[in-house]
Amino acid sequence: MLKIALTLPAFLLVILPLLAAAQGPVIEAPLPPLSIAERGEMIMGSDDEFSFTPWSSDKDPGKVHILQYFSGTLAHRDLFSPFTDLLQEELDYTKYHVTTIINLERALWGTTGFVVSEVKASKREFPMATMVLDEEGVGVSDWQLGKQGSVLAIMDNDGVVRFVSYGPLNEGQMKTSLELVRGEIKEAEGISVQAP
Repeated sequence: MLKIALTLPAFLLVILPLLAAAQGPVIEAPLPPLSIAERGEMIMGSDDEFSFTPWSSDKDPGKVHILQYFSGTLAHRDLFSPFTDLLQEELDYTKYHVTTIINLERALWGTTGFVVSEVKASKREFPMATMVLDEEGVGVSDWQLGKQGSVLAIMDNDGVVRFVSYGPLNEGQMKTSLELVRGEIKEAEGISVQAP
């Protein structure tokens, strides 16, 4: 018993960083590690052919970054779209980057082909956006997203998380998040942001 008590602090020193690394995005911290090798990032060729390459969260787009992760189901397809639509309406899309990760592991049986076709259509419409297909649901397990299996995170120009939501944004959150993105873009461009 004494031997276990003496080794417990050492055990905690080893295990706590591992547990911390296994959680989802946290405000005021960099995006936690996530690597998706099965399918991964969708690449559109000049001949409208599509291929896939492994994707990881350390791929910094070099600008204000919005990342959304959700299941490839009809129920989740528009989970964060009211906010991303608002961004398109209000801001210059060249000033920020959107990464969409779709969990194919939770797609209904027989619908994967339809989901992939939808993502291809989105990639054609928004070629600058990053589209990622998570074949095995790695994001849910590595980021501990639970039953809901979704997250939206806003990162500043330095890759630090400034906002996180694990479900749809309400009207107030959308307004606040829009102003956050607007402010971070100005900050990245070196424009002084005045407090309201």
